[in-house]
Amino acid sequence: MIRVSDIMIKDTVCCTPLTKIEESRDMMVKYHCTKLPVVNTLKERRIIGAVSEKDIADEVGTIIHFMSRNLNAVCEDETVDECLRIMILNNVEQVPVIDKQGHFCGIVTQDEILR
Repeated sequence: MIRVSDIMIKDTVCCTPLTKIEESRDMMVKYHCTKLPVVNTLKERRIIGAVSEKDIADEVGTIIHFMSRNLNAVCEDETVDECLRIMILNNVEQVPVIDKQGHFCGIVTQDEILR
């Protein structure tokens, strides 16, 4: 069985609820992504939401006011089949990955599953 840890993108960028929207936009451009995971702190890295380009398109301020909070994450030890099931049930193109301690450690996208 292939595990999420075998295919996930490691060392991915994330932001906190207090990250300025302009900084988040800059990160999305720099790292060629359309969505950023939001973690409680950059030190602890517990996933608490996500923010997309559409969420902050014409906004100013900090991420906390525009992030989505209902986010499904998958554990790095889960199977790719379970990850795909979560993606399909929630109609999402990517899922954040957490380690055994609950810390954000990567992302799985549709592209990684298709490879």
